[in-house]
Amino acid sequence: MSTPISVCVLIVVAGLVCVLALVAPELLSNKNVFLFGFVGDGLLSVLGVIVTITLASAGQLHLSLNQIEEKHQNKNSFVDTRTGIRRAAFALIWLFVFSVALVIFKPILATNDWSQTLFNGTAILVVVWNVLILTALTEAVFALKPDL
Repeated sequence: MSTPISVCVLIVVAGLVCVLALVAPELLSNKNVFLFGFVGDGLLSVLGVIVTITLASAGQLHLSLNQIEEKHQNKNSFVDTRTGIRRAAFALIWLFVFSVALVIFKPILATNDWSQTLFNGTAILVVVWNVLILTALTEAVFALKPDL
């Protein structure tokens, strides 16, 4: 998925969360039984799996790029690609750290429907962001052709 599309998806999800927080906060608040149970250890479990899979894919992609460069004796051919992989990997790590903070502070700060909606909606946004990064790295892995 291209970067502009990913950014648009994140903006739309963030906008929906904000609108729901104002108009119908009960939809994403803790009255939603799934979100009440999910934004906690369930969120961290899902993100842990996504981060593990994606970081392994990023590592494999990095090694594949090394092999291609060695085969063609052309170092630094994939500078932009490596930068993107590095950014994606660190984004996943920071999003996971942010999610840990979200899970810790939600019970303390989310005392009414609209604040619960913001916390739960932010958790949804983080999951979507992780999936977009996973998708981008997966597309990069499958873009490598065997004849390179």
